[in-house]
Amino acid sequence: MQWLDYVFKFISKVFASNAFKKKYKVKTANKLLKILKNNKWQVVDIRGPLVYASNHIKNTINIPVMTFNYNYYKKLEKHKKILLINSNYRSDLNIYRTLKSKGFKTYILYSNYADLIINPEIDEMTKIMIYD
Repeated sequence: MQWLDYVFKFISKVFASNAFKKKYKVKTANKLLKILKNNKWQVVDIRGPLVYASNHIKNTINIPVMTFNYNYYKKLEKHKKILLINSNYRSDLNIYRTLKSKGFKTYILYSNYADLIINPEIDEMTKIMIYD
C-alpha cells in the first residue's frame, strides 16, 4: 500500500501548485532575466535587510517584510509592474494582497530564492557580501 501513498502525494502536489497559480498572479524563474532587464518592472526582494545585504540579485530593491507597510509607497512606482521575491514564495502573501488592493500590478516569483541562484545566469547577477 506504500505505492498508494506516493500516488496521493503526487496528485496533491499537482493540484496544490495549480491552485496557487490560479489564485495568485505568478511569474516563473525562467522569465526573471527578461523582467530584470525591462524598465516596466520593479523587482522587490522582501527578505530581511541583513540577508539581502549579504546576497541579492542586482537591480532589485529591498523592502523588508517587517517595514513593508511603512516603506512601500516611498520606493514603488505605481506605473510599473511589481515582482515579489522571497525566501519562500508562499510566505507573506499579505504583501501581495496589500499591493493588489492599492492598485499595483503585482506578481509573485514562483520560485524560492535559494532555487533561483542555482541558475548560472542568475548567479552571475547576484551580489554577494564577503566578510573578512
